[in-house]
Amino acid sequence: MNNQGIILVGNGISILNKKNGFKIDSFKNIVRFNSFKIKGYEEYTGEKTSIWVTVNNYHEKNINYFDRVIAHSWANHNNCKFYKDLQKKRNIIKFSKNIIKNIPIEYPSTGLISIYYFLNEFDFVYITGFDWWENNKHHYGDNELRGNLHEPKKEHKIIKDFINEGKIKFY
Repeated sequence: MNNQGIILVGNGISILNKKNGFKIDSFKNIVRFNSFKIKGYEEYTGEKTSIWVTVNNYHEKNINYFDRVIAHSWANHNNCKFYKDLQKKRNIIKFSKNIIKNIPIEYPSTGLISIYYFLNEFDFVYITGFDWWENNKHHYGDNELRGNLHEPKKEHKIIKDFINEGKIKFY
């Protein structure tokens, strides 16, 4: 299997429902988020990462292993310390306010912002490991707290609309 498309691999615990690691690794473009975990979860998550989308510097030591790094922060480029710190290590991208202003939610999650961003580059995107907080645990590999500004039910509706339009496919 060789998929030239893109898959966005979320950190939601639903990713542990299917052993899709080998299928995920078949994609040319594999996006992972923030402080994603792979070790010990490979049969579910796959092992490869080509694009790291982040709000933190968790994988900073591996920054040169990714084809692309995209930062997200509500701060502008000039006031974003973690963006400046990562930018010193290699050229990275920061989500523009233009992408975010097209999303009909005030504080969209990094996952939803990424969907909008990559739909500008691809006709459709695959997603897996995206949850809408119906579980007590937020991420499969850590105990990070949930952001309290996000609106998971509204995000889920937007994603369902994209699915109905053929722009998102679940994996």
